[in-house]
Parts: sequence; C-alpha cells; structure tokens
Amino acid sequence: MKIKKWVVREHVEGVPDVDRVYEKVVEELDVDLAPDEMLLRTLYVSVDPYLQGIALDTPLGGHMGADSIMEVLEAGPLAAHRPGDLVQGFGGWRSHLVGTGAAELWQTGTFPMVFPAYRRLDPGRYDDALPLSTALSVMGGPGMTAWGTLTKYMTVRPGDTFVISGASGAVGALVGQLAALAGARVVGTTSSPQKADYLTGLGFDTVVTYRHGDGADTIAKDLARAAPDGVDRYFDNLGGAVTDAVFPMLNVGGQVAVCWQWATQVGNEGVGPRLLPYLMFPRATVRGVFSLEWFTEENWQALHTELGSRVRRGEVVCDHTFHYGFDNIPTAYDSLYRDRAVNRGKVLVEL
Repeated sequence: MKIKKWVVREHVEGVPDVDRVYEKVVEELDVDLAPDEMLLRTLYVSVDPYLQGIALDTPLGGHMGADSIMEVLEAGPLAAHRPGDLVQGFGGWRSHLVGTGAAELWQTGTFPMVFPAYRRLDPGRYDDALPLSTALSVMGGPGMTAWGTLTKYMTVRPGDTFVISGASGAVGALVGQLAALAGARVVGTTSSPQKADYLTGLGFDTVVTYRHGDGADTIAKDLARAAPDGVDRYFDNLGGAVTDAVFPMLNVGGQVAVCWQWATQVGNEGVGPRLLPYLMFPRATVRGVFSLEWFTEENWQALHTELGSRVRRGEVVCDHTFHYGFDNIPTAYDSLYRDRAVNRGKVLVEL
C-alpha cells in the first residue's frame, strides 16, 4: 500500500526552517506482517518544541519522529495489540506504519532516551470532556510532566511564589493551574501580550512578557516587580536569560524543575552566569524532569483519576490548537515558532 511520511532532508540549527528541513515522501509499504508486527494508521500527531533536537539527531532521509495516536488495522498473531485497538507511541510523521510497537532506543547524543512501547488507550477513559486527543496533552506526556513534577518532586505550599518560564505552552499552563490550586502565587513568563492575557484567564496572578534577546537585567527588573518576595518554586521551560534572572531570586529551600531549554536548543544561547552560588546559599534543589520516567500503568491510572477529574470538574483547563491534514504537519510545527501569539495549549494535527 502507498503511504506518506515526512523525512528530514537537512539539519538546520536554531529556529527550524520547515521548508528546508522536511520533505514529503510517498512510498510503497510492505504490509506482509511478521507474527509480532502491526499495521497502524495515524490519527493524531503531536508537534512540540523539543522536536528540533530530534530532527537534528535524525539521519538524513529518516522519517520525522513524534508522539502520535494510532489505530491498529492489522496484527500478526504474536503482536502486542489487536486490530481496532487505539495506541499511543512515538510513531512519527507517517500516515501509516508497520512495526512491533516495542520500546526503541534513541541513542543519538542530544536526546539519549528510550521511547516507550506503544500503550493501549482504553476508550472508556475518553469522552466529550476528555476526548481521545487528550492522550497527547493533559492525559499524555504534557499532563504527566505537570502532574508528575508536582506529585513526585516539588512540594507546593500555600503562599509560595511559583515562577514558570514559557508558561503558555501545554505543560506550563497545566503546571501553573495546578500550582494555583495548591495555593501558590503563580508568575508566568510568555512571549506576547495576547498570551499573557490567556494565562491571566487561567488563574495566573501575574505574567511577565519576555522576548528572545531580552537581557537578564531587563527580565530581572520585571520579575522583581512580579515576585517582590523572591522565588520559592521555578519550573523552567526556557533557560537562558530568564533562568539567569530567576536563580538570584531563589529563596531558602527553593526547588527548580528543568523541563526544557528553549534558549539553548533553539536560541543557541550557550553562555550564562556561574549559577552555583545561587543554589548554595539558599540550599536550593535543581532536578531535571522527563515525563517518560513516570510512564507506568499505575501513574496513568492516577493521572486519569486525579488530573482527569479536575478537568471534568472544570478546575483545570486544557486547551488545544488543531491543524488538519497530513500535509499540514510541518505548518503546525512551524506555528510554534512563527505564530506564537495564536496557539493555545497543545498543538496537534488531526489526520
């Protein structure tokens, strides 16, 4: 059968030029399945800023990887899932694929990791309040990142000042809402006045508008006004100048979660102050967070029970920006960089 896929044809540092980086390929797919293989059709594809690192590490001509929701069309007798099953996994920017769905080692240097085995999605967990697409947002990696950080690592106390850089994305917006529900005073940073208004509507107490290229001194002045009593908790999506400004503001016992580093992965900012003194004196703790560490059936159940219930009750808002059609996947990805005042929450492509 003929299938479509987007492949990486050029490695481009910094803000990705999707017209240079990606090429659509139509090819014949062999559907003569081995006993443990499945034929899958892609239903939804996630586009995320971290995919820039994946693209740079993908061999030229290789398909672009990404988180996706797929339907099993055919399956060998020993396959992990059966026809009709819905699964989530790192299927990538492909209309169809053949594979076992087993865990896959990605040992490329920038993002050494193991992509987990495809997990079956229970249709009974999804409805109008939590549609299937949320398996890539609040009930998927972004939700697990936010919920996991605040249940497995950070302790949020009433009255804490909680700063979130890059707060208007799928993860930052969830972290901010959960921190507010825990009684924290939530300060976000984002890239436009429109997104600042969006975050205020979600319950953020104040928002600092930051643009790439702003110096740490400028950001520090704005943060000092937004957080006059210092910073107790910091969830970092940006790194760079924003983090340079936050670290000197950390209070005794401060906790920092490093989720991603936009400034270095996209902005090519590799220089900052020597930050260790700002950790030593307040006895602060810094931890990298990576949602795959919490991908267990027990945690998925807890995520649906705890965070899912809050979405159903209207306590937590999970917004999506949808793009439609296989050919629009690079355009949707490009919108993360070029049209950032428009996107709300998780950006997905429905095929």
